[in-house]
Amino acid sequence: MQLVPNMKKFQLLLRCLKLWARKRGIHCHLVGFFAGIHLAVLGAYVCRRHPNATANTLLCRFFEIFSHWPWPLPVSLHEQTPLWSPDGCSLMPIVMPCYPPEFCASNVTKSTFNKIKEELWRGLSLTKDTSSVDIDWSWIFAPFPYGAKYKHFLRIVLSAPTTEELRDWVGWVKSRFRSLILKLESLNIGCDPNPSEQVDHTIGEPNAVFLWGLIMYSNTQICTTSLKEDFMRSVTNNIYGKEKCAHSDIELSVVGMPQVPKSMSDHPAYLQKLPNLPPRMLGYPPMRQGCNAVG
Repeated sequence: MQLVPNMKKFQLLLRCLKLWARKRGIHCHLVGFFAGIHLAVLGAYVCRRHPNATANTLLCRFFEIFSHWPWPLPVSLHEQTPLWSPDGCSLMPIVMPCYPPEFCASNVTKSTFNKIKEELWRGLSLTKDTSSVDIDWSWIFAPFPYGAKYKHFLRIVLSAPTTEELRDWVGWVKSRFRSLILKLESLNIGCDPNPSEQVDHTIGEPNAVFLWGLIMYSNTQICTTSLKEDFMRSVTNNIYGKEKCAHSDIELSVVGMPQVPKSMSDHPAYLQKLPNLPPRMLGYPPMRQGCNAVG
């Protein structure tokens, strides 16, 4: 049996899904969002359910199906399901189309799971009227407005003596980011780990800066010193990490909007064009953030 009835439609749908995920900040496996294989399986599932649908309709059906999906029911292209799931696959299990069946590797956490669900519901709200000819598809691919949603950000600065060393350092630290997200969640702090990298030109050494949106669910104080110490144990838990750390550095701090780059603080005016759409569907605050103590 073919996994996908119409390969051209599947390829077009997959390109759309990847663009949507990148623009909305949910396309990075290392920080708990989608990898290409996840989107490929989800896209193939939609194509098999609706073999005669147009590409536009397939995208609408994607949001319709997975905004209502009863997670943690696995998404699979065949009848068999793996008998066990590795750490990280319990929230959004997706089965690879292989035999014997295996779950796709996943780093999804409670925070990233919540954001993915919000984005699926947002997509549904923008595409549910498939009979309408007035759908502006650019709204679906609008950049996520981090500056409009979050008041505080965790600023992560990675630096190294050379560009080549920085590239290795960033790759290694990103592979450990899940432990930092889980630590924040253990402190009752929601986290939206923006996958994009910034550069701080005021720092002399080559560097990469990450800015993660923070959601304070309670009166929680963030001690960045202890947070860094805890994270560094994960970064230096083997010889490779210890060697890299000897020449490179990590700095953690909590910052507000004045310290956020203009590219993240600006948000498009398209909100004004959708007066009847709930703000949460556009990436704006879906909940009250309690007390925003950040210490």
